[in-house]
Amino acid sequence: MRLFAFGSNGSGQLGIGHEEDVSAPVQCLFEQPEPPQESQTTTFQNTLTDESEIITIAAGGNHTLLLTTSGAIYAAGCNADGRCGPHKTTKTPNGHESSDKNEGNILRFCRMILSDAVSDTKLSKFKHVSATWEGTIAVASVPRSSGNNVDHGHHSDTEDRVFVFGSSPKGELGLGPDTAVSVPGICIPSFPPTDLRITALASGMAHSVAVLSNGDVYGWGGARKGQLGNENRGAKIAYSPVRICVPFFAEAVACGREFTVVSGQGRFIVLGDRGNRWGVLGAPESISLRAPDDGDGNDLQDDEQGCGGTIRYRYTGIAASWHGIYVHAAPGLGRAEPPILEAQTDSDSDLVGGSIVAWGRNDRGQLPPPDLPPPAKLAVGSEHVLALLGDGRVAAFGWGEHGNCGPDTDSQGNVSGTYNVISLPEAVGAGAKVIGVGAGCATSWMVVT
Repeated sequence: MRLFAFGSNGSGQLGIGHEEDVSAPVQCLFEQPEPPQESQTTTFQNTLTDESEIITIAAGGNHTLLLTTSGAIYAAGCNADGRCGPHKTTKTPNGHESSDKNEGNILRFCRMILSDAVSDTKLSKFKHVSATWEGTIAVASVPRSSGNNVDHGHHSDTEDRVFVFGSSPKGELGLGPDTAVSVPGICIPSFPPTDLRITALASGMAHSVAVLSNGDVYGWGGARKGQLGNENRGAKIAYSPVRICVPFFAEAVACGREFTVVSGQGRFIVLGDRGNRWGVLGAPESISLRAPDDGDGNDLQDDEQGCGGTIRYRYTGIAASWHGIYVHAAPGLGRAEPPILEAQTDSDSDLVGGSIVAWGRNDRGQLPPPDLPPPAKLAVGSEHVLALLGDGRVAAFGWGEHGNCGPDTDSQGNVSGTYNVISLPEAVGAGAKVIGVGAGCATSWMVVT
């Protein structure tokens, strides 16, 4: 499996060995995590070392995290504050320390391995990863600490813990108001609650939200726009995880810049600023049958919590850009929830497999163009989108000033009202197949076999 990247690269966050933006896909480099002891050089290769698939591409403002099916996390980009983990410097292919202008940058993807003092173990496998603008949140299952050995009817000898890296100017690492990240990989204390697992994780620019195994939702970081629920808005910043009231059993979450989308069992709710500048609180009627209730059969009003409802068709998931929401209707391509409801309308016939229902900011062409073919997979970045089409081509649209939508843009750096087809380099060969796409903060990714 190979990874190709293009777009913003000022801190080496594309992992392609340098710090220049590129507008065409370039193959990423991976550092061997454990070079032979007898060798004084560090070796690099173009494929993942553990032969597993990439399942998450999490992008901060200037750093990138890759999570694989084996649980490995690879990191590249700015690491001046440890947001990529305990890596001191980047190295050149001959093994010497880099002479780059910013030695805090990692220019090739490196495996993240932590020393956990609490469990006295080396952590090399993780369950979830997400990125704020200047930080990283990673979840791992570790041996249960001595203080949590109370028998609650569960017999697991492990517990989930949340490790954080980088900077936390607005509480986005959840460590409390006076705790700095002195060593990369400090864990958020007393979270999640005993005997609960983290089943989903997402981050925006300055807030993060986790879904727990009992359907509860917690968040931390910026809160003044209502992204952590109306009940937490007054605090402006949640320095530690706080409960977010959601009127259903939560299963998934996506974070925009200053809003949050929680979904589960076919229902969703959008939590955000009541000013609704970009319309993210205005879900189209074609997607929502009704407003969510509070669990007792009472509909929630917009001024109480957020907008939302019940999605009337099967879908693979909900994604968020900084100012938009994207629901991908693609039956059979992923976890679909729930089966198509009995209540049908004539408009349902327009929601075929692979179609996208999206709303929000569109001043740079961020929403799907009318001529976009149904995609098999969808990746939503800060202000642009990549779509893997059914015929194997990759389409890009939205704000592309850094080359993240390809070399062809309008005078404002946008691909608006249409889409670009992104081709792999000819040297890759005709047999190469794109099987996945990713999108971050003006960065774009293609997973190739």
